[in-house]
Amino acid sequence: RAPPRLRFGNSLPARRNGATAAEQSVMENSTATAATTAFEWGDLFKRDPRIAHWALVGNTQFIVLLLAVYVYIVKIGGPRFMRDRKPYDNIKPFIQFYNAAMVLLNCYFVVAFLTRTYWGGGYSFFCQGIDFEARDELTMSMLSHVWWYVLVRIADFLDTLFFVLRKKESHVSVLHVVHHVLVVFNGWFGLAYGADGHVAFGIIFNSFVHVVMYSYYFLSSLGPSVRKYLWWKRYLTQFQLVQFVILFFHMTIPLFVNCGYPLVHMCITLPQGIFFFVMFLKFYGKAYIRSRPQPRVEAKVKAQ
Repeated sequence: RAPPRLRFGNSLPARRNGATAAEQSVMENSTATAATTAFEWGDLFKRDPRIAHWALVGNTQFIVLLLAVYVYIVKIGGPRFMRDRKPYDNIKPFIQFYNAAMVLLNCYFVVAFLTRTYWGGGYSFFCQGIDFEARDELTMSMLSHVWWYVLVRIADFLDTLFFVLRKKESHVSVLHVVHHVLVVFNGWFGLAYGADGHVAFGIIFNSFVHVVMYSYYFLSSLGPSVRKYLWWKRYLTQFQLVQFVILFFHMTIPLFVNCGYPLVHMCITLPQGIFFFVMFLKFYGKAYIRSRPQPRVEAKVKAQ
């Protein structure tokens, strides 16, 4: 059964006897503003009661410890451990298995989330609120899948661990680490304060991006014979930039349309969207634009 849908706007009182149209308009606007403010600010950090009892949901100590340990291992502990050791290149078969598994898992998430939201779940693509009282089978299945989705995003930490074990320190950039940290934090925060509703589009889009990304990782690990066909690497970063733009504008809709989606989620995600767009754009410029050899230099090299 499709999850309950929230109507746009708020219920307004009937016109009072003897009130002019202007007075009624002022009364309705005041009521709507008060109702919106009460929802947005009074329930700003309202925990989702439907899954508050689930493992790890809303556990602040867990998320702080997890992220702190991750940052320590990949930026301090791991490099120290590998300082006098050779790269563990023998883990390559495991990395290939991991990348292939991530492709399949994220493909599954794309289909699973679509069929529980926009294709059969009754979701509005334009603006979808959250009904914290909805406990029907489809809604709870959606939340359950988000819980597993967050666990898979935690498993993404292995990306960085592989870089450390293979002594590819240049890959463990600030952007890389911060991106992993914030993705997991956002997933944890969403589970605690509402993981369905308008954010579903972002989860689906992000799952698809991970399908493309891990497909590239898997193919590139097959060696030079396959790697030479991966000319589209630069377009992967462009695709991520497009993702940030689309998700940013989609996430702004509830700022202007009251469909019952909590304001707190937009306060968390929109600044991050701007941050990641700027950081990925700087990375793209450094990797694919500034690194291009000038025509004269390139000709000189060929002549030599």
